[in-house]
Amino acid sequence: MLHSLDRAQLEADFRRMIFPLCAAAAPTGFETEAEEAVRTLLPASGFDLSTDRLHNLIVHRPGRGPKVAVVAHLDEIGLIIRTIDHKGFLWFETIAGIRPQQLFGKHVVILTETGHVDGVVNHSQPGRPSPCSEMPKNFESFFIDVGANSREEALAMGIEVGNPVVLDYPTLFLGKDKQVVAGKALDDRACLAQLISLCHLVAEDTDIPDFYAIFSTQEEVGGRGAIVAAQNIRPDIVIALDMSLATDFPGIAERQMVNAQRAGVSIKVMDRSTGAACGLIADAEIVRSMKAICREHQLPYQIEAYAAGATDASVMQTRAGGIRCGGIQIPMRYVHSFETAYIPDILDGIELLYYYVKSLAQ
Repeated sequence: MLHSLDRAQLEADFRRMIFPLCAAAAPTGFETEAEEAVRTLLPASGFDLSTDRLHNLIVHRPGRGPKVAVVAHLDEIGLIIRTIDHKGFLWFETIAGIRPQQLFGKHVVILTETGHVDGVVNHSQPGRPSPCSEMPKNFESFFIDVGANSREEALAMGIEVGNPVVLDYPTLFLGKDKQVVAGKALDDRACLAQLISLCHLVAEDTDIPDFYAIFSTQEEVGGRGAIVAAQNIRPDIVIALDMSLATDFPGIAERQMVNAQRAGVSIKVMDRSTGAACGLIADAEIVRSMKAICREHQLPYQIEAYAAGATDASVMQTRAGGIRCGGIQIPMRYVHSFETAYIPDILDGIELLYYYVKSLAQ
């Protein structure tokens, strides 16, 4: 793993880490597999590791200066089994930001106490013989087929009401130069990889602030883990690592653009969680400092000012007497589906993060 800021090594490390991180099945509230994957990739020494009551993984290295926390979330969107009918079909509730169009014919993995069980999601109008002419407005007619012929057979497979479920996609590298990564839960596993790389960079460094890496839980349902971590740690500064909408694909008007792939790291200025009071207006000095660092180190950057898509920073900002918050984003297409990101954008984010954290040492 990387111990100095070497771009080629950063990329090699990312390519190695993203497979086990994306492979972890860790829907909101059931983040154990993602936590275990992170633990295997962290430095062997140089940090104190702990967990709190909401199962956040906290990585701490004392330093000189303010208490700085960088947060990336472990969880992904998912489903949870509500009913097993007499024919062995599974009916479910959703966990976090899933829409009906994401479910037709998808491979899913059910997490049981005895292991993973594969299944396929479909709809009561799967196409043939009964076509679905309009997009369903809810989830009540979707079900999971695990190949069982009865409720008893499904139970014998280890499936129970209350089991969590994730949608599954392979991890791929796309394009002529294989510089685009596609996979399951790149939101936020690509950011976990960024934070792990940062931990390796600062593991033996004495010129850093009082540093915390927070691998948070339950972000997709309102940043619940981050709220607890903010109250417990009481950092002076928080930087959240998350995705930004890359809207540079067909059918999106220029006036609707948020960010683009291949245009560099995204620096957050504003967000808001739709229908909720939480949202972030990033600390202006953090934004100015990050822009200056990008100019100094010739890192391409763009700004995210978008009134949707809140991150952990959005709920941490007003905790513990008030915390200065900002965000570093990966421009990502097809969010909460088969997501894609441009690897050089991800590496730009690691560099910006490292230089910014280093700049806070006193």
